Amino acid sequence: MKLLTAAVVIFLFLLAGTCFAADIDGKWVSERKMERDGQAFTIKQTLELKAEGSKLTGTVTVVFGDMEPMKSAIRDGKVDGNKFSFVTVASTPNGEFKMVYEGAVEGDTLKGSSTREGGQSRPFEAQRSK
Repeated sequence: MKLLTAAVVIFLFLLAGTCFAADIDGKWVSERKMERDGQAFTIKQTLELKAEGSKLTGTVTVVFGDMEPMKSAIRDGKVDGNKFSFVTVASTPNGEFKMVYEGAVEGDTLKGSSTREGGQSRPFEAQRSK
């Protein structure tokens, strides 16, 4: 009987943890304006995310102005409640670069930071695409 009670308590604890996990699944879009060498352009990021337990998978597609989109798979993705983190590695004509994303889900908004390896952290905000 004690074993059954313990199993029920553990099951309810695990179930409660999934109830409080934020809904990160889906498509998220972030746009920001930037100026470089006197030219203004828009950087658009599309994040397609899927959580399975505490594991986060998906892709990030980045478009710089009129350039071709760069799509990168998410690596080392994690979800803990409403918090998330993951890494992408993009291949560019200037070599590969690694980005680390960290943040939180706040309703239909992702808020956090993205940090290029060896560079500075920048805030980002993405809206759920409907």
